[in-house]
Amino acid sequence: MQFFENEIKEYAEFAWSTLNFKITPCSWQSGESSENLVTANIQISGEWQGVVALTMEHGLAQQLAISMFSREKEQLTDEDINDSASELMNIIGGNLKSMLPQPNQLGLPIVDLKGTHLGFPFTKQLSQVAFDCMGKKFSIAIHQVAEKNPEPAIRSE
Repeated sequence: MQFFENEIKEYAEFAWSTLNFKITPCSWQSGESSENLVTANIQISGEWQGVVALTMEHGLAQQLAISMFSREKEQLTDEDINDSASELMNIIGGNLKSMLPQPNQLGLPIVDLKGTHLGFPFTKQLSQVAFDCMGKKFSIAIHQVAEKNPEPAIRSE
């Protein structure tokens, strides 16, 4: 079992249910999708350091924003999609943060609507859980800083 796999499932189900969506775990790698992706991440720093990352198909991000803001698709803006993805990251990241070694703090969500695959240097992925929602895919991953406060390399001549 992966790091916090059950908790990721629980918090994702909770977050999506607040918008009246059902989700089911599935097998999916974000690179498999031909659609544009929306990525969102939130940093946790303190005693435990890492990142919680959300990757979802753009169509799902739109549906979530439509539901969250009670808008028609034609009225939807990029800011609406950004805000809904940010709120989902706050919910999931905040719940996971509370289970990690304390003290720690939650950063601000960072969202990219263009599907940029973000790399997290100096981290190792501890888990990734993929889900299906209305035929659209998304995943949540946890990355931990591989070495807390690495020593700078010193060159001797």
